Amino acid sequence: MKIITIDEEIWQKLYNSINTIADFVRKQEDQSYNDLWLNNHEVCQYLHISEKTLWRMRNNGDLAYSKIYGQYFYTIGAIKDMLNANAVQTSDEYVKELMEKGKSYIEKGRRLKSNKN
Repeated sequence: MKIITIDEEIWQKLYNSINTIADFVRKQEDQSYNDLWLNNHEVCQYLHISEKTLWRMRNNGDLAYSKIYGQYFYTIGAIKDMLNANAVQTSDEYVKELMEKGKSYIEKGRRLKSNKN
C-alpha cells in the first residue's frame, strides 16, 4: 500500500471542490420533478388533505398555482417550497425530551406485559 501525503491547503481546496460538485449534482437530482404539474386531486392525495383544505391554502396564498379553464394546477416545486416554509424547527432539547418519553413509554409497556405473565 502506498501512502500519499498532500499539503493541507491543497487538500482543503480539493475537498471544497468535491463538495461543490456534490451539491450541484444533488440540486440537479432534486429539481428533476420540481416542474411537474399536478391537478387538485393529485395534490390532495400527495399531501393527504381534503379539497377544502387545498382551497383554503390557495385563498391564503400559501400555495402557488395556475388556473386554466377553471382547473387548478400546482408544481411539485411550489408544494416543496410551501412545506419548507412551514417546517417547524425543533431544538435538541425537545428531541431529547421526546426520546426520553418514548423510552419511558416502551419500558412501562414492557413491564406491564411482563407483569401479566
